[in-house]
Amino acid sequence: MARVKLKYVNSFPDRTGKMRHYFRRGKMKAIALPPVVGSKIFNEHYAECLELYGPKAAPGTRSGPEEGTLGYLIRQYRKKDNAAWANLTDGSKEVYNRELDWLDEHYGRGDLQSLTETHVRKIRERLKDRPSVADHTVDKIGMLWSFAKETLAMHLGPNPAKEVKSIHLTRVSHPAWPEKLCELFEAHEDPILQRAYFLLRYSGQRRSDVVKMERTHFDGSAIEVVQQKTGTYVWIPAHKNLRDHLSTTGITGDYLLTSVRGHAYAAKTLTNRICQACNDLGFPGHSPHGLRHLAGASLAEAGCSLHEIMSILGHLSEKEAAEYVRQAQRKRMAKSGIGKWEAASDL
Repeated sequence: MARVKLKYVNSFPDRTGKMRHYFRRGKMKAIALPPVVGSKIFNEHYAECLELYGPKAAPGTRSGPEEGTLGYLIRQYRKKDNAAWANLTDGSKEVYNRELDWLDEHYGRGDLQSLTETHVRKIRERLKDRPSVADHTVDKIGMLWSFAKETLAMHLGPNPAKEVKSIHLTRVSHPAWPEKLCELFEAHEDPILQRAYFLLRYSGQRRSDVVKMERTHFDGSAIEVVQQKTGTYVWIPAHKNLRDHLSTTGITGDYLLTSVRGHAYAAKTLTNRICQACNDLGFPGHSPHGLRHLAGASLAEAGCSLHEIMSILGHLSEKEAAEYVRQAQRKRMAKSGIGKWEAASDL
């Protein structure tokens, strides 16, 4: 039986005489290929191996990834003049870089126009042994796609990452606060914890953003925030309950939330204090981020649209905000269903 003459393909007969084919380049671990050379499935696997593990262009042979590829898009996103990238903290950039570098290395030469939802699911499956990484990588694809259309004005179709579901079953690890716990914090004897509750609950922002809200960021009717995690600018009209609280208790320092010495609070310290207070009140396992989830759920239950929720919470992709809307719709449908059931029982 003749050996296959394809680049990086090694072929040899096994003990039974059947021909086996493996893709191997350099010192990489050999990858088994389908047995029938020239078949559709063989050609697909071989082409994918070439794309993922084939030789890259030598340094200096070209200025960068070809325009219209995923690698080109990643390079454009990480330019200094992109505000979304420039406003990220060093820590966030480090996390983003790990995910963007992986996408660039494995799929950077891929044409954006040909990227489909099926491809995104395959990328997710390659990382399924690390669910959080898989979900975050899909999110980055969605983020890049939106950037390409909104900022670079590229003519692309629907976002291929939009309907790719998360596989990390414990992704929402911060449960929304129950009504009783909210009541206890609204009447809490510690003014700092009470203030933190109102800011977190009625702005819907992360703890890292709440502790950096300066007095000058609040004009009496709305709060301006540049989110630390994503660099997203959000303008949030202050909820009536938050306005009343700030008006009644007053703002004495440079920040909306200050320590007893008048300094800004450290995010980690605030988290520890709130978690300990929740535990002392008989609600262990609740954290500040649970109030962000509660805000999202409250907005959805009030009938807010997907983009209204995104504008307030600062989500860059529709995926997280859409879950709040779906949950609210389930509640409304459940109430409607029980109402019809009860009405039918009275007949």
